[in-house]
Amino acid sequence: MDRIVSIHWTHIARGQLAELPPKVRKGLLDKADRLADCDDPRKAHKPLVGPLEGYYRLTYSRYRAVYMIEDDQLASGDVLWRVRIIFIAAGKRKERNRDDIYKIAEKMVGMGVIDLSANKDDDDD
Repeated sequence: MDRIVSIHWTHIARGQLAELPPKVRKGLLDKADRLADCDDPRKAHKPLVGPLEGYYRLTYSRYRAVYMIEDDQLASGDVLWRVRIIFIAAGKRKERNRDDIYKIAEKMVGMGVIDLSANKDDDDD
């Protein structure tokens, strides 16, 4: 079975990532890049629950990157497993604080701010 894994960051997530300390940014990016090499990206990190069910978290110290996975399995002779890993938010975990990255991600998803169709052809890793 062949597979293609692509990692995308939404414009919002890229902006949030740019505001993080350089060491944290590098740590999150390195971990994100490793998702392309793992057997199953769904099992690599913890799935989220509640309003963010269907999303996963990647951690680096107290910082988080929230992502989702879209996959297609196409049958045309060989099976091609195409996985798109889309990061929607990145920031610091601040429990019981309105600036907590999970609360921010939840608001963005709930308000429809995350436009995944705009990232379909985006090849930024």
